[in-house]
Amino acid sequence: MIDNIKLFELSIKNKETYIDKYYAKNNTPIITNDSKNHNDLMRANIEILENISAYKIASESKNKAMQNTILKNIVLRLNVAGINFSEFTSFWATKDVSYSVYENTLKTVALKIEFLKKIIPEYLKDRHALYQNHGYSASTLQVVNDSKAHKENGNSGSAKITDIFSAAGFKYFDSGDFDLFAKSKKIFIYPDKTNKALFKIILKRYNIKFDWSKNHESKQTDFLFKIDKDIFIMEHKHMKEAGGGQDKQMSEIINFISYKDKNVHYISFLDGIYFNLLADIEIKNGKPFEQRSSIIANLKKNKQNYFVNTFGFSRLIGKIKK
Repeated sequence: MIDNIKLFELSIKNKETYIDKYYAKNNTPIITNDSKNHNDLMRANIEILENISAYKIASESKNKAMQNTILKNIVLRLNVAGINFSEFTSFWATKDVSYSVYENTLKTVALKIEFLKKIIPEYLKDRHALYQNHGYSASTLQVVNDSKAHKENGNSGSAKITDIFSAAGFKYFDSGDFDLFAKSKKIFIYPDKTNKALFKIILKRYNIKFDWSKNHESKQTDFLFKIDKDIFIMEHKHMKEAGGGQDKQMSEIINFISYKDKNVHYISFLDGIYFNLLADIEIKNGKPFEQRSSIIANLKKNKQNYFVNTFGFSRLIGKIKK
């Protein structure tokens, strides 16, 4: 099997692609190609903005009846799918309110109207005239929609890794039968998803301590795969930048490869653009340098473990395959 330091060095030399097909989104336009041909969303957004302008007039004239009618009209149009990408609803974030809070917390029309009475004057004061001067555009709906696309990764990482397994001749083990598992040669499971019960049995029957989980709030790991008698337990992270929760995730996967169990290989698989920063050997100080140094130190202490990116994992699987 390939040396773990050499494999890490190969990962560093073969960095992550900036556009990974598994994480790229085929974001279907939510507005029409023809600016003169409006869909329901575009119409709703126009009507909300017109109603906001009308609300200003009604407020200045102290016409309560008109204000109430306008507010009810706005509530109706705020029900249209995609309206959370509008200029008006996007503004709410500046006042610590999200569209999901509006939808899920303000359950009744009365509560929604109460909120709109507070937020519309703020919008009129801070944004409406500004946007009118520059020109409202349906393009904003699409721009905001695109900007949220990264939140929909879902099972992208699992799909990617599953494809790598399949290309290397590994089969998903869709059974809870441990004896069958023990006899199988090239298989993989999802310990944190569909194979939780089997994973617990595997740990017990192979006498695997898996202390990493005990030391990390009983977290389970993403993949377990097996080739003959060797067990590989793998944690996967997709990271694009440092800071905050990302630093915690890096600490987790660096720590992951510091553990030892008989006949077990612990693998940390990091993909995403952050790996390229981590792999930049010209960086001689700071967080990426410290993280890279810790990875190498853990790999030297635990020759059975691996830290890989996409290329490194594919190479490791390729070596196992042979």
